Amino acid sequence: MSPVVKMRLSGAVVLALGIAAAVLARRLPAQAGFGLGPAFLPFWTGLILAGCGLWLLARPEDTPDLTLGGWLGLGRVAVGFSILSLYVLALEPLGYLLSTGAFLASAAFLLSPSHPGRALSVGFGGAFFLVLIFRVWLLIPLPGGPIGW
Repeated sequence: MSPVVKMRLSGAVVLALGIAAAVLARRLPAQAGFGLGPAFLPFWTGLILAGCGLWLLARPEDTPDLTLGGWLGLGRVAVGFSILSLYVLALEPLGYLLSTGAFLASAAFLLSPSHPGRALSVGFGGAFFLVLIFRVWLLIPLPGGPIGW
């Protein structure tokens, strides 16, 4: 099976899973006694999955393949799992903003090591954006850490 067919098949599967998640989430209550209900996260996750599936289906065929095979690919998976494990351990002592910023920056650097400045800006900009969403908009308490954020 050619890489293009694999990508299109993956896109169709991800699109179907996203649509199924969004449709099934609509059956859950939208509101709860304390705010957002259990339908919020599965619905938006389903929409994001469907968007990713559409992107895989519509992606041009001449784009270079970014996958790494063999041991190099397994090494990157191991590093990614290690970064995720360290993030879970650092969340409480460092707080949400610092630990999430470091996690996102590390993950972005793992994906594109030739752009460390971009990885830092994406990581800490994304973490700040997530703090605004969870703490300000949704009013969800997050671990503060040493800086209180």
